[in-house]
Formats: sequence, C-alpha cells, structure tokens
Amino acid sequence: MYHFTSVLQTYNIDATDGEMGKIKDIYIDDNDWKIRYAIVDTRKWLPERKVLLPPSIFIGVNPENESMEVEYDKSTIKNSPPVPEGTDLTRDKENQLFKYFGWTRYWSDDVILSGEKRPLGRVGSNEEEWYERMEDPLYDADEGELRRHHRDNNLRSHEEIMNSRAHGKNGKLGKVVDFIYDDDWKVKYIVLTSNNVMTNDYYPYPIERITSVDWFEGDVYLDETVEQFANKTNYPSNEDILKALQ
Repeated sequence: MYHFTSVLQTYNIDATDGEMGKIKDIYIDDNDWKIRYAIVDTRKWLPERKVLLPPSIFIGVNPENESMEVEYDKSTIKNSPPVPEGTDLTRDKENQLFKYFGWTRYWSDDVILSGEKRPLGRVGSNEEEWYERMEDPLYDADEGELRRHHRDNNLRSHEEIMNSRAHGKNGKLGKVVDFIYDDDWKVKYIVLTSNNVMTNDYYPYPIERITSVDWFEGDVYLDETVEQFANKTNYPSNEDILKALQ
C-alpha cells in the first residue's frame, strides 16, 4: 500500500504506558529515499528535545484513529541520549541513540573518499558547491547557515523539503507538496503542484525521475519538460492519486 508523508505527520505516538506526543516532522535519507526517523513533538513532557524514532520500532499502526504504538515505555524514551531542539542530528548522535536502544545501524562505514577526504558520488548532497562556498572568502552567506546544509549524514527533514521549487529540463514546473511511501517506508513518488493558485492539481512522479537536488537553494530537478508537464494527468486530491496508483 501507499501512504502520504503529509498524513503521517498527523499521527499520534503511543508508548506502552501512555501517549507520548505527535509526529511533527520526519527525516528522509536522500541517498536511498527511505524514511529513517519520525520526530515526535512531546509537548511539555520533554521540552527542548528532539525525540527520534525509527519506523522499525513501530509495533502497531492504526490509520482509523491516526496513531502508532512503539515498543518502549516513556521512561526509556526520557532517559535516551538527548538531541536538543534547533540542532542537526549528527552521526555521533545517531551512534549514541543506536547504542542505547540496541538498534541496527542503517549505514556503512565504507564510504569512498577522494584525496581530500570528501565523499564521492553522494546523490543530492551538493558537496562540491558547499566546499567552493566555504573556501571562498568573499562569499557573504552566514557560515552557520552553510554548515547547517552540510551534514555528515544524508538525512533531510520533511519540513525542509516541502515547497522546494521543482524544475524541468527547460523551465519551472511548480513546487514540491508531498511524498508517497510504501509499507517498507521507502519513498516511491514525489508530488508536485503547479504554480496555478486557482486550481488543486497534483502530479505524482516516480522518485527515479529526480535528476538532482540543490538542498542549499531549495531546488529539485526532474527529467521532464515544461511541455510534458502541461500535458501530464493531474489529480484533484490525495485520494485520487492513491486510486490511480493502486
């Protein structure tokens, strides 16, 4: 079955001993387009902390009341290594979480490096542009902002991706408004809407149609022309998209 990431963000999370909070964002791995974490808004229970939960620990999903159950009690979550709000999830922090919970790591340490110790072939990470900007003394962007866009992992938040500009091979197409994932938590489609504010028109594209992503600027490029986009079948709602894909 297929599901929308926007709907996932309406779900409540239940620990074994009570409600924990609500999903407020998700982390997507832009290397293989898998959902890696749900970020939970714990409200006043654990203020100023990110609570990150991988899909592998969800033991019950209830679409009817929009809730998910995890295999831990609230005390176990509370005593986990903290990830402060307003900070990126670094690989060190991930290692701490995985060690505490006993989770299996999803990444490999055998990253191919260039002579300058830079990762090679990381899809969508925009490594070369990042290094050029950091090394240019005349570049006037805030260094902290640049560093926030350069991470030691491939995780991107759903909030960061939404409303990115979508471009075809010969012009602008619209903007990104949603993703569609399957039961294995793998993102299968990107959903665009046109720049026509007078209509509800949604266009699903297989994730393989993405040719590149500029995360710093917020631009997504697809293997599509403006003319092809204009003639593509569009759908007025999420439900209509799912009917067409099932």
